[in-house]
Amino acid sequence: MSSRFSRLLLSFSLLGLSTQVLAADDSTAFTVSGFGTLGLVHNDTRNVDIVRDLTQNNGVGFSRQTDFGMDSNFGIQVNKRVNDNLDTAVQIVSRRSTNNFQPDVTWAYARYLPNDNLQLRAGRLGFDVYLLADSRNVGYSYQWVRPPIDFFGSLIISYFDGMDMVVSKQLGDGILRSKVFAGVAREKTSTGNPGEFLSLNRSRLLGGHLEYQTQSWIYRIGYAELKFRNEFPPLQSLLDNLRSPFLNTFIPSAAGLARDVSLEGKKFKYLSAGIAYDQGPLQAQLMLNQLSSESLLFPTNKAAYLTVGYRIEQWTPYFTYSASRPVDRKIPHRLPVGISPEIDMLGAGINEAIDNQFNHQTTISLGLRYDLTEKSNIKLQYDRINSSDYFLVRNNQPGWNGKANLISIAYNFIF
Repeated sequence: MSSRFSRLLLSFSLLGLSTQVLAADDSTAFTVSGFGTLGLVHNDTRNVDIVRDLTQNNGVGFSRQTDFGMDSNFGIQVNKRVNDNLDTAVQIVSRRSTNNFQPDVTWAYARYLPNDNLQLRAGRLGFDVYLLADSRNVGYSYQWVRPPIDFFGSLIISYFDGMDMVVSKQLGDGILRSKVFAGVAREKTSTGNPGEFLSLNRSRLLGGHLEYQTQSWIYRIGYAELKFRNEFPPLQSLLDNLRSPFLNTFIPSAAGLARDVSLEGKKFKYLSAGIAYDQGPLQAQLMLNQLSSESLLFPTNKAAYLTVGYRIEQWTPYFTYSASRPVDRKIPHRLPVGISPEIDMLGAGINEAIDNQFNHQTTISLGLRYDLTEKSNIKLQYDRINSSDYFLVRNNQPGWNGKANLISIAYNFIF
């Protein structure tokens, strides 16, 4: 088995995804494992905050030009083996998110393994909508300092409460796995404004993926669907005004605009495909996704990344190109201009708010990973970011030219 897949399996064992770890040692009822990252990142501009993902309210640049918190985290997991077919796991992670570094229970499940080809889990589970998405907090398990922001940064879900099922089958020289899941989201995500959050609580989530793995290749396609349960609170008064009978008597498009931007009852659909290759010293990944949204608050966009690394003993230099693009920029309903200064101002404000949600960003990254031991590594990475929109950044200041350069270093470990 190739070196990268071996490291991935070690990390997946840490996350409770390996069915052999607990069964191999009947004398141990509990196992304790963990992971962590100590990261430092510097932004060459003070005109914008670059964030790791949309759960972070501030990042590096405007808030602080050199930052220790963007990538740093710590996680611990306890597994208990009940018998040959049943085990449980609890994982707690502390990282910068909507609750700052307050520890969060990201996994808490029971798993039933009736045979080698079937796995059933129930409880709090990781949201692995993309390949590697479920381990994106485990910096040791991948070659970058952080997963490509253009691709992974728009994910606002890391776990859900529900059930999943995995069916595996030997097929040719590899293993075919199919997974289905369903449940409800519980998290909240930052909006970029202090004290404002979007709650996903009780939003319905379902999906699945099909994956084929050989010694050198992993192929995967996936689909997931999130249906928002809640409205975004700061929007409520605006929506009420747009839906008012009085306003719609002389601006019939107002109610349509309210439907376009509202979140309650709207669906997000994640469609993804990916290929990963690891043979000898060469490592490569190509991932594609499209997020289709029924709300202009999160306009439909597509993203992709290509990364290539070449391992030379303990050293792995790598290159990554990632990009995100809006599918279209149409706003079906707009408030007409010229009726009154107040309505003109309201319409301009709504249009600007929608425009700021479009996602057009490109990043070129060069990095170097050095494996210190079998359970620790250090990484150095340079990112050149070019953004035409402001969906994946925070605190952008007037006059920002859309460019930022990051220098990052991170120490990663597992135990």
